[in-house]
Amino acid sequence: MDVYHKILTKIYEVTGGKDSVEVDLNDLLKQEGFYSNIDNISQHLATESWVAETPRPRVVKITHWGAAEARRVMTNTPDTQREVAKDANRLLADSRELIIMLEEFASNPNGSKFKTIEKRFEDLQALLGRIRPNM
Repeated sequence: MDVYHKILTKIYEVTGGKDSVEVDLNDLLKQEGFYSNIDNISQHLATESWVAETPRPRVVKITHWGAAEARRVMTNTPDTQREVAKDANRLLADSRELIIMLEEFASNPNGSKFKTIEKRFEDLQALLGRIRPNM
């Protein structure tokens, strides 16, 4: 678990997941030992829309997105949509690389290039296998 998720889960525990409860990041980050990075952490939490800022400086409220993310992290379930998107991007990049390999093979066929292409097809098949259950 990264620092941002650790702090988010602490905020969730303090608030009980309620978006009406305010949390002072100064106190929380001092307790957790991350006070020196308070600006970076608070900016990241706000950028991800996990917390909403209040009129008081460095006092935040958890959002419904933050509560959902904290529950997900605490139950340790992966974000399937994010995982599928990551695998799809990898599939696209590997497919583009395969096209280049095929063009090189077509211009100068040899055994080592063929084995590399076979390996790339196996890798693509494995990616498809990881994506398939989520579709």
